[in-house]
Amino acid sequence: MADAVTPSPEPANPAGHDGAEGGAEGTDGKANSAGRAGGATGADTAGYGPQAVHSWQKANTSIDQVIAALPELRKEASGREAGTRTAVMTLVMVSSGEDDLEDFVASVRSLGAHHPCRVVLLQPDPDSTPTIDASACLWRAQPPEGAEHPVFFEEIRLRVGGQAASHLASIVSPFVLADLPALMWFPWELPSPTDPLLGIASALLVDTRDVGPAAAVIGHAYRTLLELSNHRPVVDLSWVRLQPWRELLAGLFVPEHNRAFLGGINQATVTGKPGPRHMLGGWLMAQLDLRARELVLQDAKHVDITLEADVADQHGTFHVHRDDRTRAVWATANVEGGPSHSQALPLPDDSLTSALGAAISNLRADRVWERALAAAATLAS
Repeated sequence: MADAVTPSPEPANPAGHDGAEGGAEGTDGKANSAGRAGGATGADTAGYGPQAVHSWQKANTSIDQVIAALPELRKEASGREAGTRTAVMTLVMVSSGEDDLEDFVASVRSLGAHHPCRVVLLQPDPDSTPTIDASACLWRAQPPEGAEHPVFFEEIRLRVGGQAASHLASIVSPFVLADLPALMWFPWELPSPTDPLLGIASALLVDTRDVGPAAAVIGHAYRTLLELSNHRPVVDLSWVRLQPWRELLAGLFVPEHNRAFLGGINQATVTGKPGPRHMLGGWLMAQLDLRARELVLQDAKHVDITLEADVADQHGTFHVHRDDRTRAVWATANVEGGPSHSQALPLPDDSLTSALGAAISNLRADRVWERALAAAATLAS
């Protein structure tokens, strides 16, 4: 039988996460009280992000006890709508040791009104005491405009110690919602292609911005990603963030007088951090059939792309760069003796949240990304 659940002001963490081993309130399966504006009452309305409604936590627990606690969270929440699950997928986040996941979790949580997920956070620690410390929290988000009922979703944290940390697939499987996508995310590292956890994943979320900086490391990461993408869709947050650069560069060649320059590109220069510049370099190689010697990669704080091209007696320069003053990406085309062209796209305030929202809206294989990745792997080899 599940432990009693009462409202809680903060999302629960597994016992001991904040340094209080077994002594923190709630570590015997009890939960703390309601969200910032009175839990599930009508007070937590527009202007706020998702609110913690009810939470539960217990040290040295079992998976059966955690599963039993989940319906109790909904049962105790005021309002009949809390009993209806509104999640559109399961998102499993895996991070070993004491890696800080809070920024990632907060970004996922902030998408709850439009993309509510059951979030399962796994923190395996095979060298620690054999135990499972767990917590669960029911969150409420204001619905999109026009919707009648608020959106409720769950956040589950499992700290797994000892030998059980080597059998995470069997531990997380009971929490995966049936008939819905299961997205796997390892924020700090790439999983091995043979990791059993991937067997329950519909898609894998990665961020190639964080690879490197050594070429050998980048090359190995890209080859691992290619192998991973052979078995399931891989969605790259960095690739999503780079869409404004890719979209604007392609747009420069929409005007008919610029199109001919696509066949006359003799040098492409990409600056930026290792991950983005290699991926964009690979993209240019794959899409424009460029050779490696026609590509220059340089280190910089922000991404910048310049294409130099010659057609007949005309020279064209096509440039896409970020302008920090306007927080936008600008694209310009300058053709000798011809017209110039420019356009811009604004950047979101929170790149992680924006990229996550776009990523989880499109969990399909991206063949353009895969070709870019294959070419980027050759650049880093």
